[in-house]
Amino acid sequence: MSSDRADDFPAGSATGIRTLAREPWVEIADGAALATWSAEDEIRYNQQNRQSQKLKFFRQVFDFLKENEIAGDYHEYGCHRARTFRMALTEARRKNLHDMAFWAFDSFAGLPAPETETSVGKWTQGALATSEQEFLRLIGEHGIYTDKVHTVKGLYGVSLTPALKRQFASSGRKIALANIDCDLYESAVPVFDFIEPLLQAGSVLYIDDLFVGNRGNPDTGLAKAFVEYRQRSRWRFVRHLDIGWWGRSYIASDAESDLI
Repeated sequence: MSSDRADDFPAGSATGIRTLAREPWVEIADGAALATWSAEDEIRYNQQNRQSQKLKFFRQVFDFLKENEIAGDYHEYGCHRARTFRMALTEARRKNLHDMAFWAFDSFAGLPAPETETSVGKWTQGALATSEQEFLRLIGEHGIYTDKVHTVKGLYGVSLTPALKRQFASSGRKIALANIDCDLYESAVPVFDFIEPLLQAGSVLYIDDLFVGNRGNPDTGLAKAFVEYRQRSRWRFVRHLDIGWWGRSYIASDAESDLI
C-alpha cells in the first residue's frame, strides 16, 4: 500500500532529500526570511538560480555529445566572466573529451554601441566587459584543459573575417557545441554566418538570451538573427533542451523534423 506521508521516509535517507512534514512539501521563504531582502539579495538569488540552470544544461549536453559520439570543438561567442566557459571545461573533463579544443570569441571590451537594441537599458556600449587578461586568469585558476583554450579577440563584425572562416573550415575541425551569448542582433548575424561551414550533424547550438529584452519578441534581437539564419542555412535545427526561461538549444540535422 502506498502512502504520501512525508514522515514515512527518515531524514537523511538514501534519497538525499530532506523531508518536510507539512505542506507545501518544499521550502519557501516566509515573511520573516524576506524581512530585510534587498536589491543585492535579489541579484544573488537570480544569479544562483540562473547559473544553476545553465550548469544543468552543460551536464546534460555533454552527456548527449559523448553518448552520440559527436566529436568536435567548443565555441563560445560572448564569454563574460568565463562563467559558462568554465562549466564547459568541467563537463568536458568529466567526459574525458581530451581531443576537444575550446574557443573563446569576444571583444573582451564589452558590448559594441547598440544599433537595434537601444531600448534595453542594460545593453550599453562597454557593458558586460571582461578583459582578455582577466578571462585567461579565470581559466588558469580553474585549471582544466588550459592548454586547449584559445581566444579570438574583437567585435564579431571585424574579427570573424572570411579568411578566418576559411582557416577554421580548412582545418577539418567541426563544432560539437556552440554557445551563442552575444545579446545583440548586429552581433549575432556574423556569428551565425561564421559557424555555418563548421557545423556537422549533431552539432548543438545553445542560444542564450533568446527571450531576454524586447519583452521576448522573436522579431527582434538574437531571436530575429536566429530565425533569419535558419531560413538561409543548409542545416535544419531540431529543438533540444530549454535553459531556464531565457535560452534554448538546437541540434543541427540534415533532415527536416517535426521535433521543433
